[in-house]
Amino acid sequence: MAAAAAAAAAAFLQAIIVLILLLVIFVADALVLHLPSGRVKCFSEELRPGAVSTASYRVVSDEDPLSGADRKISLRVTGPDGEPLHVADAVESGRFGFVADEAGTYMACLWSPRFELSATVTVDFEWRAGIAAKEWPSVAKRSKIQGLEIELKKLEDSIKSIHEEMIYLREREGEAQSLNESTNSKMGLLSMASLLVCLGVAGLQFWHLKVFFVRQKIL
Repeated sequence: MAAAAAAAAAAFLQAIIVLILLLVIFVADALVLHLPSGRVKCFSEELRPGAVSTASYRVVSDEDPLSGADRKISLRVTGPDGEPLHVADAVESGRFGFVADEAGTYMACLWSPRFELSATVTVDFEWRAGIAAKEWPSVAKRSKIQGLEIELKKLEDSIKSIHEEMIYLREREGEAQSLNESTNSKMGLLSMASLLVCLGVAGLQFWHLKVFFVRQKIL
């Protein structure tokens, strides 16, 4: 009886973990930004190699809209090494998408090209990564699947994405462990070298004092 209860509890815990992972995977960064004139706002996303990332942005009208020529924004997307992936100058809306070539932090920076005191531009910015970046309506139309089939397809892709993410995290954990071991080894060598230097300095001081006392005929 106790074994059955423990097994049920373990299965329930696994289901909760899978559900949390699915929720994390399907999360998309949807933001409403207020860009003051002369200010830059940047957002970053940590991506693994092969991860798909898409985003859309557009200027939103407010109660005190700017003129059509002034309601513009500029955007620049860069990779982990600072290489530009998408550049847009003085636009009202746009989209970008890319596949991460390497693991690292990808950054998107937005600003208003208009410089005027107290001027602000409101922007609707949505950044999707991983499984959330896939356009499911177009997938369903292209593959001629619908209803339950598309939900099963989403679940299958989610499981694949979870598996790939776990492999990536294990690789990062291995890299971190190797770096930690290398750092500990270097610190051990540095400590040994420091100890030898201290012993050498102490020996030189002892020899100098001995020579001084002998010359002074104290010893």
